[in-house]
Amino acid sequence: MSRLSSSLLRPPSTRSLALTLVLTATVASYGRGADLPPAAAAKLAPRLVAAALDAPDDTVSAWIEFADKGEQGPGDLARRLSAAQIDLAPRARARRLRAHVRPLVDYLDLPVAPAYLAALSAQGLRPYGASRWFNRVAVRVPARRLVDLAALPFVGRLAPVESMRRSADPETSALPAAPPTRAAAIAALDYGPMLGPLDQLHLPAVHDSGYGGAGTLVCVLDEGFNFFDKHEALRDLVIPSERQRDFYRGLTTVQDTTDPGMVHGTWVLGVLGGRKFGTYVGAAFDAEFALGRTEVRNFELPEEMVYWGMGAEWADSLGADIISCSLGYTTFDNGVGSYTYQDMDGHTTIITRAAEIAASKGILVVTAAGNEGTNVWHYLTAPSDADGDSVIAVGAVDASGFPASFSSYGPSADGRIKPDLAARGVSVTTPTTSGDPTLYSVRSGTSFATPLIAGVAACLMQARPQWAPRQVIAALRGSASQRGAPDVRVGYGIPDALAALATPAPLPIARLALRSVSANPAFLDLAPTRFELQLPDRLCGRAGSIRVHDALGRRVRELWSGVLSCGALPIVWDGRDDESRAVPPGLYLVDVRVGGEHATLRLVGLR
Repeated sequence: MSRLSSSLLRPPSTRSLALTLVLTATVASYGRGADLPPAAAAKLAPRLVAAALDAPDDTVSAWIEFADKGEQGPGDLARRLSAAQIDLAPRARARRLRAHVRPLVDYLDLPVAPAYLAALSAQGLRPYGASRWFNRVAVRVPARRLVDLAALPFVGRLAPVESMRRSADPETSALPAAPPTRAAAIAALDYGPMLGPLDQLHLPAVHDSGYGGAGTLVCVLDEGFNFFDKHEALRDLVIPSERQRDFYRGLTTVQDTTDPGMVHGTWVLGVLGGRKFGTYVGAAFDAEFALGRTEVRNFELPEEMVYWGMGAEWADSLGADIISCSLGYTTFDNGVGSYTYQDMDGHTTIITRAAEIAASKGILVVTAAGNEGTNVWHYLTAPSDADGDSVIAVGAVDASGFPASFSSYGPSADGRIKPDLAARGVSVTTPTTSGDPTLYSVRSGTSFATPLIAGVAACLMQARPQWAPRQVIAALRGSASQRGAPDVRVGYGIPDALAALATPAPLPIARLALRSVSANPAFLDLAPTRFELQLPDRLCGRAGSIRVHDALGRRVRELWSGVLSCGALPIVWDGRDDESRAVPPGLYLVDVRVGGEHATLRLVGLR
């Protein structure tokens, strides 16, 4: 049963009114130095407690995390999950089936409860972002109202919205369009200045085989796409308004030619999907595209972390096969609550956790490793630290294949190989956003290596439609220049697209796996929940751990740690946290990590 009081378990319209009345009744002011009610204080993150006490009149940006999704018992939950499966877009369903996503839908796919949104709206709170995956909304409120919000029965927690510093591209200079240059290879298409970067990947030979990414949908998340529909290399792309979304402005157009900051996405899109034969051709010129603006160039906003997650959820709903993200984030803006390298562990930053969930839904996420190689923070950037077999972190090399000095270093904080792959990121030609449809420029950064790898993946997906994202990645890694000796600069190296195309259908790999022996959803009050860990031979004798996290990635309970022996390991959870307190109903992630490999089981707990 939901944690709502029995008085709220009514038809939606009555329930919304009841929630509104509860909210109205809790309105109070807590001035500087006042004691917060213990129950409310327990729901507030420490930074928000300080804001409520010390600066009650300041406006803060906060996540309101809901206790549940409004389900009224296991029967209602089952009905909602069934409805969510029926409502899956055909492309999304096909992608999940191809990626062997099991179950096809889960608790993360359910929307935020409309009754909770209605209750907030009735009090003048207008969320500027919402996440079904994390079951929360982002609001701007005076700090004094945080205590009122925490008192609501349907609110599980309030946390500050993150603001992180974007990894900037190296300085570049604009150049007029130059005569096409040719590399050593001879290709059927005239790629213009893109032949060198593509030939380094042996991608023209894949194009010559008839694979340009047709039928794949690539969602590009970036800062803006001015003049993409005017430039000669991009104007033939057909991208309807339903595949354009500006999450910052709330519009279905990703252009504003009065804003000089909305340009980076156009450069990236050119490298990925440029289509002007004889002049300029991108890596996946036959693919379909969706464009999401999630970044604001001229300043760092807390909202940008919100928008990236919304963009990933939108890509999932569209049925996108690939997310190409040339954005990377490191420390918080102004250093407040900054992350450290130790947080680049694949499971900490909100943007990384969103990338992990996108991958779990069958999306291949291709993301820039970052341009921090010459800075004090020279490590990879979020979300490139994501721990998953459907996430590719991309480093940059020059025309000779040497690592670019600016390309961020790996490994991840928990020792995994990062970056995963590399491509040309030095002196890459892109369309300009000057308004002149024939002008090009030369730019550098992992931002431009990323769409090259995303384009290779799109071509392989067209050629091998039966492959799941992890099989595409395995083929790329298996063909790459440093597959036998991956390092912290380029990972497995520069992939050979033609060799990857020739890879035999991958045999099933014995994988680290965790399965539920008990029912799922599980009634936590009735009996312990039992799991079974399947351990491949290659991981025998390796150290590992099994932990339970909540839906926001916070540790709840360590179930086991030590050195694992071969065979199946039985695991039991009694529904309590590390302090032996009964956990509330909701979504939990049972997470196992052994020898650099990772598996997660999603468990819906009921009481």
